[in-house]
Amino acid sequence: MIRKVFIAFLLVLFLGSAICTAQPAMPVEIYINHQKVTSDVSPVVYKDRTLVPIRVISENLNASVSWNDKEKTVKVYSDERQIVLKINDTRALVGQQTVILDVPAMIINNRTMVPLRFVGEALMAEVLWNSKLRRVDVIKQVPQIVDFSYTTVNKAPAVLIKGNAPLEYSVVGHDGERVAIDIKAKLNTSKNVIDISDGLLKKVIAGELKNGSVLTRFVLEISEGVSFYILEPDQNSVAIAITNILSSVDVDEEEDTLIARLKTAYPATYNYFTLGSPGNGDYRLVVDISNARLLASSPEISENDYVKGLRMSQFAVDPYVARVVFDLKGDVNYRVFQNGSEISVIFSSREIPSRGDEGGSLKNKIIVIDPGHGGSDPGAVYSGIYEKDLNLDIAIRLKKLLEESGARVLMTRESDIYVSLYTRADIANQVGAHLFVSIHNNSSTNISTSGTMTLYYPTPEKKAFAQILQKAVVETLGLPDLGISERPNLVVTRETKMPSALVEVAFMSNSRDLALLKTDEFKQKAAEGIYRGIVKYFSAN
Repeated sequence: MIRKVFIAFLLVLFLGSAICTAQPAMPVEIYINHQKVTSDVSPVVYKDRTLVPIRVISENLNASVSWNDKEKTVKVYSDERQIVLKINDTRALVGQQTVILDVPAMIINNRTMVPLRFVGEALMAEVLWNSKLRRVDVIKQVPQIVDFSYTTVNKAPAVLIKGNAPLEYSVVGHDGERVAIDIKAKLNTSKNVIDISDGLLKKVIAGELKNGSVLTRFVLEISEGVSFYILEPDQNSVAIAITNILSSVDVDEEEDTLIARLKTAYPATYNYFTLGSPGNGDYRLVVDISNARLLASSPEISENDYVKGLRMSQFAVDPYVARVVFDLKGDVNYRVFQNGSEISVIFSSREIPSRGDEGGSLKNKIIVIDPGHGGSDPGAVYSGIYEKDLNLDIAIRLKKLLEESGARVLMTRESDIYVSLYTRADIANQVGAHLFVSIHNNSSTNISTSGTMTLYYPTPEKKAFAQILQKAVVETLGLPDLGISERPNLVVTRETKMPSALVEVAFMSNSRDLALLKTDEFKQKAAEGIYRGIVKYFSAN
């Protein structure tokens, strides 16, 4: 009997100890964006998954909820996406995609309970579980704009806006002078204005709208005649690309020639080539204008000896290319020229003069080209690009153009070597050059500075050459005109005995100028601009 009582006593003692040590599970706490969320119905843990009242989600993650009593489905939707869950069904829809859940939505105590992790992540939030604290953290970042700049995207000048998450945008205004675009994000940058004034864009202004919503408005002050389109270069970026416009195409007959004038908003980059062959009736001349939207209508062409017809199309949109096609009547003579914002296509029964003959013969003219810096002297250096290399590239292109027009061309250097400033001037003086042109690229502590300028030694003859050269290069490149500047101490223009000038093509310190300088198209246009200045100088003299 005593033994039985003792065993019973031990059993009661053991059970009492077990009951005392078995603590009830701590309730699950929910924090959304670091704020504790309270609800009249506590979260439920089911199969290691936390279920919460649907209203907890909708009220704290800016989502809306609708209930279909007939189908027993609950719909959760926000700006990002839509989710559909059915009570006691592990299948759910996220957008148009079916997803299998670990646990379904349930009705508990007459409340719709949904799996917190699944719904939170479907609404683009991060869901974290702390088992020690039995705490769920749901963090949904407000999209932020972390940077914006003026650069080149897909070969087009563009305002590139970068976010810390995907950016939603809408175009809210465009009146020909300004473009306004709203982006659903907070502005978190050290700047809110970019001054540009490059002939395309004047200024970019960014600011948050104070209307209770998270919206940042970008206003672009654009130049007359330019257009724009929107790109998404990566998941978290939006780019507002600035495009040229092919505004009109006119065709005129003059004596024994036919001239087509292709007019753009600003000097364009273009390419031309022929397709087919003269003998089989499908001979075509194609002119492609880069980064240009087609707004022109096809002109009527009267009966002539050169062109059967003219067609135009928006050949590409990413990037934009406007195409003009001339259907030719056999093997006709043609030339394609550019003067500022106009591309001229000339057809004739006789030989058409080359560009050099067009503005005054360059035959037997001695011209010295001086690619600035070289060897141990790199010039300006930005993003691993050396000024000396850009200068030499442009100079070699210019040499080819001049020699094609009959000029005799000498280079102060034709490779990456160091040549002293006095030696450069001596080379021109010793050969009795008619002209001396030094090619450079600029830099500034103000990274928004962009444009072309020409430096000269202050004599009337050298100033006149600098003025003509500056005008031609600006018209060809379309960068801001920073004018000509006296530089009495510049050795290469002071010591040369003939008309001379130093062209600063663009600013390597400006991100857009540098992006252009990296392209063969821009360096070719720089050479063509200097070439045209030289032709016009000889024509005027």
